[in-house]
Amino acid sequence: MPPATLLTFDYEWHPLQNYLQDRGISTPHLPTQYDGQLPSEPLYDWIVSNCVSAPDGLKLGEYYNISDYGVVGLALLSAATAADALKVVKTYMLLFNRDIADIRVEFSRRGEVAVSISVNPRPGWSADACLFHSNVVASSAYKLLKELYGGGFEIMGLTLPARPGPARLYEEYFGLPVRLFGSDIVFHLPAKQMEKKSRTANPAVFETALAMANESFTKLLETEMGGIRKRVVSLLQSLPDPFPDIQSVALHLKLTERTLRRRLAEEGCGYRQIVDESRREKAKHLLTRTQLTIEQVSEMLGYGDASSFRHAFRRWTGHSINTFRQEALQAPDVPT
Repeated sequence: MPPATLLTFDYEWHPLQNYLQDRGISTPHLPTQYDGQLPSEPLYDWIVSNCVSAPDGLKLGEYYNISDYGVVGLALLSAATAADALKVVKTYMLLFNRDIADIRVEFSRRGEVAVSISVNPRPGWSADACLFHSNVVASSAYKLLKELYGGGFEIMGLTLPARPGPARLYEEYFGLPVRLFGSDIVFHLPAKQMEKKSRTANPAVFETALAMANESFTKLLETEMGGIRKRVVSLLQSLPDPFPDIQSVALHLKLTERTLRRRLAEEGCGYRQIVDESRREKAKHLLTRTQLTIEQVSEMLGYGDASSFRHAFRRWTGHSINTFRQEALQAPDVPT
């Protein structure tokens, strides 16, 4: 019996096939050019090389849907904020899409942020083909933002790579001020938009998606999002039950307990410290945002009795639980 092979999912194939089908174009037979190349790559190269005009790339970009991307799409949909969603996109693109060179986020002193996408032209592409490709990327990125955040996501303007002709066509398409300059695609946003919550944000689903994702993708995204510590914190925050032991957390993260302890130590913390800090934040939230009794909060945090919880809370804050609650009631709008 031959050995089992690892399945590789080609997320890009479906939108390309739909694009051709809607135009009445048969999918050409294109053998892969080198080992490890997905079928979508030569197909995309063929589409771009045979483009009728650069603006047609805007239409192709509309065929890319978040739902086509499996667990990566699930992670994108469930990411907490626009900043986190962007990290998911960057990680996926830099790992699996050779046509994207880099994605950068740059904040200015004016309270604005520029999200820059550098594209990679392939050898042999004409000038029109390169512009077609940049239009695909710009259109699909714009659609992604609208899918995640709807019409309430403010985009101040867009920069597209320099090209002949006026920007009016692109301003009409995107409904934004457009500048034709340089070689990158740049979305200009108010900085506050980076913390905008997704309508489908769900930390439990996000962690489940990472547990199911490609290991290389998960490790790179973990680094992009601040390391293993932040991922453990996110996991604990997503759980409705009392905090699990480190063995259970390591199993969920597809790590051995020893590896998890080592990696946390490399970041200067331990699992017990993370649990303690997470308990503290959850306790403060429950005590100020709910009417639960101290005994009920104690049970939700995994304490054997309320006295242990009272002792821990005084250690965390320097106050008794009753004093903390009274002060919070007097200043309900002050963050706790």
